[in-house]
Amino acid sequence: MKKQQIALPVTALSVTLTLMACGGGSGGTSSLTSNGAATTAQGVITGFGSVFVNGVEYFVGNNTSINMDGTDKPESDLQVGMLVTVQGTVNADGKIGMAKSIHYADLMEGVVTANSVGTNGTGTLTVMGQTVTVTADTIFDSKVAGITSPNLIQIGNIVEVSGYASSTGDVTATRIEVKAASQAAGTVIEVKGIISNLDTTNSTFTLGGLTVDYSGLTSANLPSTPLADGQYVEVKSTTLFDGTGSLVASNIEQEDDEFKHHEGTAGEDLEIKGLVTADFANNQFELNGRTILIDSTTRIENGTVAQLVKGTTVKVHSHFDANGNLVADKIDFKNASKIQLEGTLQAVDTTAGTITILDQVIYVDSNTVLLDKSDSAVRYFNLTDLNPANGDHLEVSAYKDAATGNLIATKLERENFSSDAKINGSVTATARGLVVSGISVDISSAGYVPSLSQGDKVDVTGIYDSGVLHASTVKLDD
Repeated sequence: MKKQQIALPVTALSVTLTLMACGGGSGGTSSLTSNGAATTAQGVITGFGSVFVNGVEYFVGNNTSINMDGTDKPESDLQVGMLVTVQGTVNADGKIGMAKSIHYADLMEGVVTANSVGTNGTGTLTVMGQTVTVTADTIFDSKVAGITSPNLIQIGNIVEVSGYASSTGDVTATRIEVKAASQAAGTVIEVKGIISNLDTTNSTFTLGGLTVDYSGLTSANLPSTPLADGQYVEVKSTTLFDGTGSLVASNIEQEDDEFKHHEGTAGEDLEIKGLVTADFANNQFELNGRTILIDSTTRIENGTVAQLVKGTTVKVHSHFDANGNLVADKIDFKNASKIQLEGTLQAVDTTAGTITILDQVIYVDSNTVLLDKSDSAVRYFNLTDLNPANGDHLEVSAYKDAATGNLIATKLERENFSSDAKINGSVTATARGLVVSGISVDISSAGYVPSLSQGDKVDVTGIYDSGVLHASTVKLDD
């Protein structure tokens, strides 16, 4: 589906617009009406054909304001995996909305100083002294030839990171883009974080593991509010940085954290989807670095407060109270990815919203991140673009729904054709042959195979044929 350009502002809509829904790849139609409820939502862009955030398809009109890192930009600059704040209206069905504004700010754009990401695409990077966790759902892109996955990022590469940051500075990336092979002379690099260890005598402070030297700055390049521990700032530098020593600041600005800056009036609703960044205690927890209160009226679905621990994915419907605090009305636990599959598309059902690879039927919905990384590079990519006859090669991150037993995709990427097949999942049987996440694996040609037990997490690569993955390698996933 192509983006619908709607010239009227949100408040002036007086007719119902009937439009083809793009979410989940199903057919059907949905309607955008003039009386949608005003809402603010914070979450990851999962697809286009308008802009999908938190399972809602927000239509972008000529009057929609799009701001990226403080600069007005066209819709085409938005990318899958970016963490954004959307203000607008949403229909009563909760599926279709109109965006009045979309705001994006990266967490950092700077020099990589360490890479501990595995071949399965998960692990950690160190960027400007900050530890960045890369997960199976992190979107990866690169403008540098030869760097095609996170594990291939080189020391000295310049990357832009979007993601969730805790109040202590921990970062989980939703999107990583390699911008350049190295920092060129005069190029601006930037990092955001919370000041600690402020030393006004020597004009230094730390952001995570990074020491910042601001001794060369005048008042024109410093915030109007004096620097202080606990202050959230953006530091820019034009000095070459090799990952050792201090970052020499060229400008420091006090920042409103992208996911803390929206302060609402009493009763205003705010919907947030993301990661728990501090455990539940004393009737509150931290989501994307922001404190959420829980009271006797809070509804909890598909989980308990005991599961509100760091790293858990949840969707929270909340409101601002009279003191400006966010109070949760409903907390919905979202399953994290438990299995990664890669293989050739066998079938697609746009009505049911399913794909089949490695003989596994996987459901795709409006929360699934959809990305075309093949040479076709379809921006408004959805299930209607897939065809088994074309040999479409897919990488899928998914979880098994506890209620239905169905596999639900959290991320689906189309790649250029490859005959390789891969599984990253748990060993479910070993007694009569290796089975990984329900898929039979032939290890006769795999060479060395580690001793495996049921429940072990493994990476398997090979060729899939007639219901069996004929493995060339089997590795434990540490």
